[in-house]
Amino acid sequence: MKLVKSLLIGTAAGFAGLSNAYAADLPMTKAAPVEYVRVCATHGAGFFYIPGGDTCIKFGGRVRADFVYAEPTNFYFYARNALGNLVPFGVQGRYADAVGYKARARLDVDVRTNTDYGTLRAFMRFQIDRNAAQQGVGFGGPLIDKAYIQWAGITAGYAQSFFDFFASDLNWGSFGGSPGSDATSNLLAYTATFGAGFSATLSLEDRNNRQLNPNTINYLGVATSTYNVAGQRMPDIIGVLRVDQAWGSAQLSGALHQLNTASLFGPWGQRIDSSLGWAVQGGVRFNVPYMASGDVLWLQAAYADGALNYLGLGGSTTAGRAQVFAVDGVIVNNDIKSSSGWNLTAAGVHYWTPSVRSTLWGSYTDVDYGRSMADLSFALRDFNIWQVGSALIWSPVSKFDIGVEVLYGRAERDRHYADLNNPNFFFVKRSEDTVQTRLRLQRDF
Repeated sequence: MKLVKSLLIGTAAGFAGLSNAYAADLPMTKAAPVEYVRVCATHGAGFFYIPGGDTCIKFGGRVRADFVYAEPTNFYFYARNALGNLVPFGVQGRYADAVGYKARARLDVDVRTNTDYGTLRAFMRFQIDRNAAQQGVGFGGPLIDKAYIQWAGITAGYAQSFFDFFASDLNWGSFGGSPGSDATSNLLAYTATFGAGFSATLSLEDRNNRQLNPNTINYLGVATSTYNVAGQRMPDIIGVLRVDQAWGSAQLSGALHQLNTASLFGPWGQRIDSSLGWAVQGGVRFNVPYMASGDVLWLQAAYADGALNYLGLGGSTTAGRAQVFAVDGVIVNNDIKSSSGWNLTAAGVHYWTPSVRSTLWGSYTDVDYGRSMADLSFALRDFNIWQVGSALIWSPVSKFDIGVEVLYGRAERDRHYADLNNPNFFFVKRSEDTVQTRLRLQRDF
């Protein structure tokens, strides 16, 4: 027994020594260290480093819900009967809803990296709207609202037009287009900075994004040719001078916009040359903290010739019973005759308390076609549009707004002698107004 016991103990000791020797020969491995997310204070609040590099990223977004009441656009067409009297034969807009809804989901992604030539930035904004009734039925708005790269003074991609200044900063709704230019466009731009807040920008932007002219206007059953727009041959050229300082900011913008036609020859066989439209805009933004912290005042004026979208106009606007059309030009004889117009905008915001604020804004736009264009079509009448709106907004929690906006708009359309001579149709209303009310809940993050 003693012999067996000695053999077992010796065998166990031998295995133990062998195991220890083998373990000593194995390579030692350690768990990879966990790289925690680090705050990136270089580019401002909300940024953090992407693990494994020196690039910073920030996520943001918005969820918004709108509930809208807008007066239906019930304008009347009149025809002359056998006695020459005007009698109504149709009422338009009775099928339109007065109550509408909008839901918007937005996601922002901002990626930045420091380089020897300044910050390299890529910005993306994905946005989807679910609209109904007054806001347009179904899905609305672009899936990509912004997508651009900035580096060493260069901006390339889909971004806010550099021409824009106020760009609907305070108003929620609008009537007859925006109160001044507010457009997102494909562009390639370079900005030079000179210190003390001064900068200058040259931007090449998509002309088609600013194009108002359809090939025809259908009005009261009559089709009128404009200038049969040709494809883009040159981009819109935008030049900007700007200053940003503690008191606020100011900007002077200019734009060149090509008018070219696919109809190379006029009614008498002469070749029709392309022409250039243009626009100029000046604006100033004052910070007025002596009234209340966060108070701002905007003032802006613009003039355009052959480039009416730079006044914030869309192609067609209906207010009550008054309908107006905005086109950049038409072919008169053998030339492209351009329209002209101007716009004035003023807006302000006042904080009654840190969580309660109100906005007030107004805009006036005037468009002139001239006699030669008016003679071509009774759809092309000089017109003006008034807009005024105000909102009261409560923010019970940071970045959460509950507000109501009321908007009043008025369109005034000049009547021409050709209307009176038209044997079939007569647009009885020269001017009309409309009111829109909007309730909004908005959460930014």
